Amino acid sequence: MLDKLMQTFEKLLITLIVLSLLPCLVGGIIHAIGTVKLLLILGIVSFVAYLRHGNRAPSAGRHKTGGAERSPLLPKGDD
Repeated sequence: MLDKLMQTFEKLLITLIVLSLLPCLVGGIIHAIGTVKLLLILGIVSFVAYLRHGNRAPSAGRHKTGGAERSPLLPKGDD
């Protein structure tokens, strides 16, 4: 039990350290490449992700019903 607690604490501490260093990293990247170029890169990445998301094949677990309308389920006695 104590080992699992220490592992969880370790992961939490590493996450907090990484998150605290993130503003410095972002500031360094912005300073190195410039704000306009960074916004342009983020826009291109977002657009490509949007296109990839739209062209994805549906997963095997989801089946489309063809737009069939479903009747609501009501409690007994409320006909």
